[in-house]
Amino acid sequence: MSRTFKIVLAAGIGLAAVVGGAGAAYAYYQADNSAELRATGQAGEQADGYLGVVGSASGDIRAQVDAVNIKRRAFYTQLAAKRGAKIEEVAATTACEILATRVLPGQFYRLPDGVWRKRDGNTPVARPTYCG
Repeated sequence: MSRTFKIVLAAGIGLAAVVGGAGAAYAYYQADNSAELRATGQAGEQADGYLGVVGSASGDIRAQVDAVNIKRRAFYTQLAAKRGAKIEEVAATTACEILATRVLPGQFYRLPDGVWRKRDGNTPVARPTYCG
């Protein structure tokens, strides 16, 4: 992550500065089936902005996760080009928003340490330090 990007996050601008507002990300995530995949417990959100397979899932679940991630990568690429940012920065910043708003109790998420965690009750999801 570039120094400039960390400063933007530290200033509290985060997702809005990099991807042009939470509205664009919200609209995009309404169009994929990540919520259904997370609800199965076989997929979870990751700190890198991509969906991951939790444990040993079926080939069908893996294919669906791959399809979501292909769409996300295209979305991140487009936004990065518009904002003059790196794809990884857009993805990580979007992950901050996803982890805060989309992972529901009982669903899985993975932080940069690589450990899958299950969200408990109403406890907020722990987020990477770069989320601010």
